[in-house]
Amino acid sequence: MHTFSQLSRKRRLYRFRALARSALDVYGYAHARLKFLQYFENIIYRVDVPGMAKHSSKDDPYLPGRYVLRIHALGDAGAIGSELTWLSALSQEAGLLVPAPIMTLDGKLLAKIVTSDIPAGRVVSLMRWLDGRRPCKALTPKQMAALGQVVAQMHVFAAGWQLPAGFTRPHWDWGALLGGSMFKRSMDEVVATIPAKFLHPFQVISKKAKQVMSSLGKGPEAYGMIHGDLYPENVLFKAGKALPIDFEDCGFGHWMMDIAVPLCGFAWGSEWERMRDAFHTGYSRVRVLPESQWACIDLFVAIQFATLVVWSSALLLNDPKRAVEYEPWREKVGNQLLGYFNR
Repeated sequence: MHTFSQLSRKRRLYRFRALARSALDVYGYAHARLKFLQYFENIIYRVDVPGMAKHSSKDDPYLPGRYVLRIHALGDAGAIGSELTWLSALSQEAGLLVPAPIMTLDGKLLAKIVTSDIPAGRVVSLMRWLDGRRPCKALTPKQMAALGQVVAQMHVFAAGWQLPAGFTRPHWDWGALLGGSMFKRSMDEVVATIPAKFLHPFQVISKKAKQVMSSLGKGPEAYGMIHGDLYPENVLFKAGKALPIDFEDCGFGHWMMDIAVPLCGFAWGSEWERMRDAFHTGYSRVRVLPESQWACIDLFVAIQFATLVVWSSALLLNDPKRAVEYEPWREKVGNQLLGYFNR
C-alpha cells in the first residue's frame, strides 16, 4: 500500500477534494460549489455559495458569497490559529483590507477534518474573498507605491500590537531562512544537493546575511511581525489600493524582508531603481525607516533568492516526486541570485 507521499499529484488531489467537501459542513456551506485553485504546499479552493450576490458594493472590499478554503500542509493548529488571529487583528483593529477569517459553526477560527482516505486529518480554514484584481502585467510604479504604503501600515500596527497569550508564529531570522533550523534533513545534506553554479553564491550571501541581521538585531526599530511573502501574485489592487493576501508565511522578521520580496521581480534590471524608489515613496508616507536599513535593500533581495535556493533544495529532498515543480523553481531563483554578483 502506498503512503500518501508516494501517491501521484492527481490521486492526492482526489483525496483532498473529498476532504474539502467535508470541511464545508463545519462552516454551514455544505451545498457550496468548490473550484480548485492551487496545490503547492497548501491546497486552495474557491468556495461559492449559491443564491448570493455576485458583485460587491463600491464600499465593500469583499465579494458576497465567495470564500477561500485552505487545506493546510502545516499540521500546527497553534501556528495556523495565530495566523488567523493576526489577520483578524489587521482587519478589525487596524482596518486594513486583508482576507478576513470566517468562524466555524461552533465559533472556532479553524477545524481539523479527518476522512477515510486521509485518516491523520488536515487543518482547514476559511476566509472572505477580497474583491480585487491581480495586475495583468508587471506592477507599475503607482501600484508599487500603493503596496509600499500598505506594508508600512502593517508594520506600524505590528510594532505597537500586544501579542495575545499563546500567539506563535515562526521567526524568519538567519537560522530559519538560511541556516536550516526548520529543515527535516541536516543542513549539510541539503547544501550538498545545491547545484555547483549556485553553491558559492549561496554561501557568500548566507555569510553576509548572518552579519547584517545580527547587526540590525531584533528590536522594534528593525524587526517585528511581517507578511513574509509579498510577491505580486499575493497582492490584489482595487481603486488604487493594494490588498495583500496569502499570509501563510507571516511571522517575525526584519522589516526589510517585507520590502525586499515585492522588489525581487525587478532586481537589478532596467526598472530596478524606479520601482525601488516608488516603494520607498509609498512606505515613507506612513512610516520612517532609518536610511541605514534602506541601504541594505540589495542584500535583502539577494537573501530572498538565496533562501529560495536552499528551501527548494530541501523540498526536493523531502518530496522528489514533485521535482517537475521544484527543479525549475530552483533554477530560476538561482539565476536571480547570480544577478546580485553581476549587477
